Parts: sequence; structure tokens; C-alpha cells
Amino acid sequence: MHLVIGAGEFLGRHISRALSADVPVIELDSDADDETLADAIVGVEIVVLCAQTAAPSHRVRYRRKPPHLLQRVVAASRRARVRRIVHVSTADVYGSSHFTRITEKSELKATYAYEKVKLFEEEWLLDAAGDDLEAVVIRPARVFGEGEEWILPRLMAAAVHGRVWLPGGGRAKQTFVYGEDVGRACLAASDRGRPGHRYLIGGFDSTWRDLVSSAARAVGFAAEVSSLPYDIAYLRALAAETVTPSGGALWPGIYAVDVLGKSRYYDDSHSRRELTWSPSVGSFEQEMPAMAPWLSRLPEVAAVLAEPAEAAGATSPQGR
Repeated sequence: MHLVIGAGEFLGRHISRALSADVPVIELDSDADDETLADAIVGVEIVVLCAQTAAPSHRVRYRRKPPHLLQRVVAASRRARVRRIVHVSTADVYGSSHFTRITEKSELKATYAYEKVKLFEEEWLLDAAGDDLEAVVIRPARVFGEGEEWILPRLMAAAVHGRVWLPGGGRAKQTFVYGEDVGRACLAASDRGRPGHRYLIGGFDSTWRDLVSSAARAVGFAAEVSSLPYDIAYLRALAAETVTPSGGALWPGIYAVDVLGKSRYYDDSHSRRELTWSPSVGSFEQEMPAMAPWLSRLPEVAAVLAEPAEAAGATSPQGR
């Protein structure tokens, strides 16, 4: 039996869907109270913790203190004699200051508060697990899929109104992984991951430019992607971040500019061998038919698509 904590969130929904195809799954929201958590965890062998403990869409403050949810899950797992916790972190803990493809052996260069928070969570969990509780960490690359809330909806909103400006034109090489493939990696880690180990999880290499173009085609318009110098984008984001309070919503922050403008690509061949796992999705186009209804319902996209054809144009948004 697998308990998925954070099942009501973007990544949690994908992970639950993937796991439920192979194993019995109990789903739990991250805000469940202690009594609900205690009831849900009884008889569970594996806990998959994929709740969003820090929001990259907000101004994150780095503190050397584990989130309360993580502490609760470890305590409840120990009381219920859970065998293993699979913790979903992020490959962003390696940072973006590498000039070659990143592997598990690459130096950790977490720079931004979000990256540091996620790295601290990993280290705290592996230490807190001790000898009586197994802990395995997976570090997925950039996750995409239906329901993603941070980047793609904002890029689509800009594209549907005329043009989206990306640092370097969105051409920096990235490794993307589909949400349900992360779930399949969680299943492999729950069965074959070695306690105390951390695994990179990738899918395929592409760019933000390709993702925006593919998503726009899926809903019926052609995206115009233009290049903005990285330094200018960074300075604008820094100005916005300066006046945003800690925890406040922020777009784009300096972390978002870094994610969009610098290469973050990974070699997860070691993890594939260790976990005997591989992704099932190898391109954006493979999943765009399934994502198209969600993309069409994004508020700003839906508003433009709903305009009369003579005002919006048969295939292009108004203003093209």
C-alpha cells in the first residue's frame, strides 16, 4: 500500500495516477490534520511525499528549519512502522552554474532560496530517518503536464496576447519530464531504490521555446517567441523581487529568470540502471493532445479563444 501525501496538487495528481495503475494508493492532501494523517498511514508500507513544501511562484525565504509537514510525516511514519519514505525533491538543487550535462556526481551549487530549501529538506530527512526508517530521494528535472501552475500558464497568457519574451529566446537546453513519469520513478524508487540514496529523474531534452510553441499549436494559434537579454530580464526581476514581501506571489522572480534563461540538463543514466526505470514520454507532442483541453481552459487563453473570429482572427490572437 502506498500513501501519496500532496495528492491534491499538480505533481501529486500525476504521481497518484501513475501509481494507481500498479499498486493500491491512498491519497492525502498536504493540509490534512494529524488525526487524518494517523488514520491514513495505518498499514501503509510506502509513503510518497510530493507535497509542495515551498512555492517557486512566491518569494521564498531560506531558513535552516524543516517544514512542519516533513516533520509530521517522519513522526507519523515511525509510529506506524512505515518501511520507506520516497521524497520528491528537485534537480534544481544542482543549480544552473554547470556548463556540462549534470549527473548524480556533479557538485551541488544551490544558489537561490528555493534550491537551498529543497536541498536542506533532503539532508534533514536522510538524517532524521535514522536506522529504523528507510528514506529515498528522487530529483526530477523540469516537470510538465496538465495542471502545472508556475510557468507554462504565464507564458501562454503572454503568447496568446501577441508575444512572449524569454531570456535568450528560450533556447537554453533543458531536461523535461512528464508528471506521470515522475510517478513511475517513485514506484521504482519504492521498490528498488537504495536507502539513503538520491536519484536524478529525467525525460528528454528540449527548450522552453519548443514547449510554448507546441502548447500554442495544440490550442490553435502560433506563438511568437522573442529574445530578451538575460541581464535585462534579471534586473527587471530583481526590481520586482525587491518590493515583494517574503512569501508574496512573484512573477518573474530572479529564480524564474534563471530557470528560463540558463541551461539545466541532466544525465540520469545511473538512476535508470539502478532503478531499472525509464520514462514513457519522449516529447511534448506526445502529450499535447491530452494537455490541450486544460490549456484551452486557462483563463486568458480561453478569453481570447472565445472572441469572435473576425475580432481574434481564425488562427491568431488579436493584435497579430
